[in-house]
Amino acid sequence: MVAWLVLALFLHKAPPATARATVKVTGVVGRAVLLGADIPLGFQVRDAIWRYLAPAEELVATYFRGSAETLYQSRFYGRSWLHSNLTLEISQVELGDSGTFSALLVNTRGQTETRMLHLAVYEVVSQLTLQVFTSESSRSGSARVCEVFLTCVAATGTNVTYSWGRTDGKVLSMDNHSLFEAGLVLWAKLGPSDRQVSYTCTAANAVSWESATIAPWEHCQRETGAEDAVHDYRNILLIALPLSVLVLAVVVFGLLLSRKRSGKQRTKLLLDASEPAAAPV
Repeated sequence: MVAWLVLALFLHKAPPATARATVKVTGVVGRAVLLGADIPLGFQVRDAIWRYLAPAEELVATYFRGSAETLYQSRFYGRSWLHSNLTLEISQVELGDSGTFSALLVNTRGQTETRMLHLAVYEVVSQLTLQVFTSESSRSGSARVCEVFLTCVAATGTNVTYSWGRTDGKVLSMDNHSLFEAGLVLWAKLGPSDRQVSYTCTAANAVSWESATIAPWEHCQRETGAEDAVHDYRNILLIALPLSVLVLAVVVFGLLLSRKRSGKQRTKLLLDASEPAAAPV
C-alpha cells in the first residue's frame, strides 16, 4: 500500500521525462492490436503504468515489481493484457478505441521514460458498387459521342479514398475526364474508339483496399439504341402525319360534296312535288 502511495505521488510530481515523438499505431476493427513500450537498452523497469488519455483519462494497466494488473474499469476492461515485456495488447478493437495512450516506465534508480502512442482504428474496405449513368449522347460529325458518370461506393470502410484508372494503362486526360465528390464520381466522354475501354475504381484506407472494374460503352450502346428508336419514330411521324391529314381532308371533302349533291336532289324533288298537275284538254 505504501509503495503504491509513493508511486502515485511520484507520478504526479516527477519531472517530465525526455520528450519523444508520438508513435502512430494502426488497428483494425474486430482484431487485436499491440502497443509496445519500447524499453531502452539497460533500462531495468521496476514499475510501469499504461493510461488512455482521450477523450477521458483512464487507467488501463499497471506493472509493480513483477506483478501485472489489468482489471481496471476502463473501456478496455476484459479486452486488455499486459505482456512480460510490458507490451499492452487490446483485443476486439473498436472504432471508439482510437485515441492516445501513454506508458510511464520507472527503473530501479527512480528514473522515468514516457512513451506516447496514438491508436487509429479503421474498418476494412469491402463490397464496392459501381454504377453507370448516361449523361447525354450526341454526334460529332459521323461519330457518336457518349458522356457518362461512373460512381464507386464501398459498403464498409473508414477514411476511404477513391481513385480511378483505365485498364489499358493510359492516363486519364483532363479534356475527357473529371472527378467529383472526392473521387466518388468520374465523368468521362467516350467515342467509338473507346468501345473496349474499362475503368477501375480503387477504394483504400490505411489497412485495406478493394478494386472493381466496369466497361461503360455498353451502357452508351443501350442509350444509343433507345435514341435511335425515338429518332426513327419521329421520322415516321413526320412522314405519316401529313399523309394522314391529307387523307382525312380528302375524306371530309368527299363527305361534304356528297351531302351537297344529296341536298340538291332533295330540293329538286320537293319543287317537282309542289308544282300543280296540268289540266286535261
